[in-house]
Amino acid sequence: MLILTLLFACSTEPPQSKDEKSAALVQEQADMAAAPKAEADADGWKHWGEEFTVEQVTPAATLLANPAEYQGKTLKVSGKIGEVCQAKGCWMVIADQDKTMRVLMKDHAFGVDMDIAGQDCMVEGTVTVRELDPEFIEHLASESEHPENMPEKTNAQDGKVFEFEATGVSSRKG
Repeated sequence: MLILTLLFACSTEPPQSKDEKSAALVQEQADMAAAPKAEADADGWKHWGEEFTVEQVTPAATLLANPAEYQGKTLKVSGKIGEVCQAKGCWMVIADQDKTMRVLMKDHAFGVDMDIAGQDCMVEGTVTVRELDPEFIEHLASESEHPENMPEKTNAQDGKVFEFEATGVSSRKG
């Protein structure tokens, strides 16, 4: 049972049939295996996903103070990593003091190192809104080292939570 749980970890929207689920798992594993492993540059930054295209950097504190203002916009955000998915590195939490936001790797196209919590980060992507789903929250909690601090539990409003869908992530020890 543990092996099955690990095989299907980080699936945000599971397919309906067993055949679709198997095909999606094979594709996800192939995509993550094909992704190049991140190497630190001369300044100590490691990068995963697509290269950044946005020049202006928005501090996490600014985004987290009013995420609705940025919904649907593509941003590059700087901040601290509060937590990382411990199954595949397919999500992380960006934090500033007591405010947090989940960062999901777009289309599971890449995963970050699972030991980068506490590091400085830059993420590029889009702010989205997700309706709270108890099954999805339980799934995220199973991959979390600190489920009591999940954005879905601490930042939800009116049954919804803001998320960041990342196309690229960089981190370095601060």
